[in-house]
Amino acid sequence: MSVFEAVIGLEVHAQLLTVSKIFCGCSTSFGLAPNTNTCPICLGLPGVLPVLNRKAVDFGIRLGLALGCVIQERNVFARKNYFYPDLPKGYQITQYDNPLCAGGHLDIEVKGVMKRIGIRRIHMEEDAGKNIHDDSRPRSYIDFNRAGVPLLEIVTEPDITTSEEAVTYLKELRLVLMYLGVSDGNMEEGSFRCDANVSVRTRGSGSMGTRTELKNMNSFRNVQRISLRRPSCGTPLPAGPVPCDPRRKATTTATSRIPTWSPWSSMLRGWTASARP
Repeated sequence: MSVFEAVIGLEVHAQLLTVSKIFCGCSTSFGLAPNTNTCPICLGLPGVLPVLNRKAVDFGIRLGLALGCVIQERNVFARKNYFYPDLPKGYQITQYDNPLCAGGHLDIEVKGVMKRIGIRRIHMEEDAGKNIHDDSRPRSYIDFNRAGVPLLEIVTEPDITTSEEAVTYLKELRLVLMYLGVSDGNMEEGSFRCDANVSVRTRGSGSMGTRTELKNMNSFRNVQRISLRRPSCGTPLPAGPVPCDPRRKATTTATSRIPTWSPWSSMLRGWTASARP
């Protein structure tokens, strides 16, 4: 048995089965011509006013109740500021200090043993657009049809210690989302994506190591493979501090680095919810 063990926390992004986007009336249909499901609101043009989709809130409450969460009577949207080409406003509307749901759990069974995975939070946010890279020449394109599609982000406690537990949790959560009618769980279309926060510590130690964030994985196989990379290194832990290391899944290599984002800033308050489907 290795002297080290992994500590894994998962952040799942699930697209919701609403007809319209979270802050505007544009369609959420997948597979239409690029940049046809857009409007001044989801493109972030000056002077627009986002109006919250009530159906997205209903779906979030439904999932929170199913996972035993506390539904927060007061929840607040915030601006998460970072620059990326597929983010038209230059920030993402999401939740931080006051999420929709807090607490909760999901029980899983691995090799005949039951384990409870804690849910730290479930919050609502908008999806970004999609970058499309041309492999034949140094050129990229952006499709903003996905920008503004409603998401639920389900964040676990760092209760997972093996890749088998991580994959089992994801499969069980996907079944719950599909059973509730909250999300179709289509991983090929990006409706169910996962970020894994992985760190290593000495087995039995109560301390937490510095995490590596592995972003935007859309298959169970990728989660199982990448979760095994860091704890299987077998090398001694460095004497100095280890920097936080966000990465994304690449097509030709195991991982590659991506930029981090800037801190949270101003809160968005006083919005009303509409009864869009």
